Formats: sequence, C-alpha cells, structure tokens
Amino acid sequence: MNASGRYVHRRGIHCETACQCALLAAAGHAVDEEVVFGLDGGFGFSFFPANGNAPDIVVGKQAVMPLRAARLMGVEVAAHTPGSSAGLAKLLDSAPAAMTRVDLGLLPYWGLDGRSSFGGYFVNVVRILGADAFEVSDPAFDETVSVTADALEAARSSRNSPPLNPDRRVYVFGAPRRTPRLDLVGPVAVRNLCREVLRPGSRHLGIPGMKLLATTAPSWPQSKQGEVEDVDLTGRVVRVDALARQLLHVGRQIESFGTGGGLFRPMLGRYLTKLADGTGDTRYADAAAHFHESGRLWSALGAALPAAGTTATARDDLKTLVDAVADTARSAMDVEKRALTALSTL
Repeated sequence: MNASGRYVHRRGIHCETACQCALLAAAGHAVDEEVVFGLDGGFGFSFFPANGNAPDIVVGKQAVMPLRAARLMGVEVAAHTPGSSAGLAKLLDSAPAAMTRVDLGLLPYWGLDGRSSFGGYFVNVVRILGADAFEVSDPAFDETVSVTADALEAARSSRNSPPLNPDRRVYVFGAPRRTPRLDLVGPVAVRNLCREVLRPGSRHLGIPGMKLLATTAPSWPQSKQGEVEDVDLTGRVVRVDALARQLLHVGRQIESFGTGGGLFRPMLGRYLTKLADGTGDTRYADAAAHFHESGRLWSALGAALPAAGTTATARDDLKTLVDAVADTARSAMDVEKRALTALSTL
C-alpha cells in the first residue's frame, strides 16, 4: 500500500502527535498537532526515580498513546506487538505506515549509541528497503531515514528505560469518520486533564510528581556518584560525572526528546488558545498564558542543563544546576496549579 505514495513525511513538534497527524493526513484528514495533543489527554508530568546513579526520568506527559483523539475522530486503531521484523513488515502490506514505539537512544541516526534511553518515543515505519532495512519517518528530522532491521528491532524491544519500555508496540490507523467539534469536546478534554494532573492518584504523576522532583533533585549530588560514559548533543562520546549525566538527561527530556520545547507546555498553551477561539470563552486564553509562562521556565532550565555534559564542569557548578532544577519545578508547579485550578471550574 505504501507504493501509492499517500503517506507524506513531515517534520513535527511532538513525536506522538506528529506521527498521528501524518497518518491522518494520509487518510485525507488534516488536523493540527496541538489539537490532537489537547484531545488525547496525555499532557501532565511524570517523574520516575532510578536506582543508583542511573538517570531519573522526567516526562511532560502522564499517558503514552491514550488514543482519545483518535476515538473522537472515529478512527479505528489496531494495536499490535509483532515479535520480529517480518511481523512488522507484514503490517505494511495493508497500511500507509505503522506507528511504532521505540527507544530513542537505540535509533542509530540519533547518535546516542544507547547511552541515553527513552522508550516513549514514536516513529512511523513507512516501507521495507531491500531485505534488511526499513524507511522510517521520524518527525524530528527533515527527511525519512533508513534503519537496519536489526537496529529497529533493538529499539522496539529495548528494556533500558523502565517503566517506559517500548514493548514492541505498533499501531495501525484506519480512516477518520468525522471531525470533532472542538467547542463541544474540547472543554471535556480539559476537565479530564485537570482532574488527572491535579489529582492523579500517584505521587509520581501530575502536581505530586512535580513536588517529588523538587524534593528529590537535591539528593542527586549524593546518589549520582562516579564517572560514567555518555554522548553529548553533538554525538561525541564523553566521560562525565554521573551527576552531570543526570542533568544532561533532564535537559534532553525537556527540550530535545520530542516535546517541542518547554516540556509540552507551549503546545498545551496553543491548544487552549484554539479552544478559546472556538468557544468564545477567554478564560481558556488566560490559562494558555500561564502555560506559556511555565513553558518559558522549563525551556530556560532545558537550555542551561546541556552545560553539565562538558567534562570541564566543576561539581560545585553541577550543584548549582541541581538547585535550578528544584527551583524550576517549584515555580512551574505553582503557575500550572493556578491555571489548572481555574480551568477545572469551567
């Protein structure tokens, strides 16, 4: 089916929503990423401490592929877990592309060489190239890339970033049957989002997760000890302090790993702005301004943390960056809590 040329690669903002939008476009349905993002209901915050000196995980979402936006558009999505490259290739016989969850750190063209892992990343696998490679549409890049079958299988089956391992999950999208009325379904999605971020039922998620990051980060200078091998943002292998790796990893999660910058906060702000336009209710625009403010706080932190990846950074300077992580988490939490509390009453 891929030979028809219906699938068009496009650069996107967030891996999950960009891949969905490209698949919807292939079925003849154009929708903005921020609308899919807002309706999907995955936004939020997740913080998962790791054992020993392995990097703790920070994510700007609470759900991976919730598929709420697809359901609102009447899109049938079939979930698969093919156990081999041959099984993945078989799915492409009847679909323009297969949305595939992977460990970003094991995708060779990212240049991380497995030293930094994130198993909540998505790409669209478009077609088979010869006997042992696939064409991959990664929305972080301007063009599609070729990935060997072995490398793609390693990325799909990685166990390097629990609890966000990819578990070989693959999704095949059907054609949309309707366009959601944003003025009708948008406010419902926002109320659900507020409930799940303000009262998530887990100390690792939402506002409690942000509090946990703020209280845990100051312990990193004691828990992240010794030298480890990592890859900097240019792909250069470096030996760094484990604390430096922790800080660099958080910086990547805020700005580099498919969030669009600012840990998804500007994306949510744009969604709320569209909702204000669609409903005529300016209170959504007021909340949007708060999330843009929070996004600026997170982006400023994300821009500062890559400095931790240099071998010349003194440990006292690293501790200053640790303080910045805790301070940013507290400040952003206060801004977001005000916005979410106001939105929950609409």
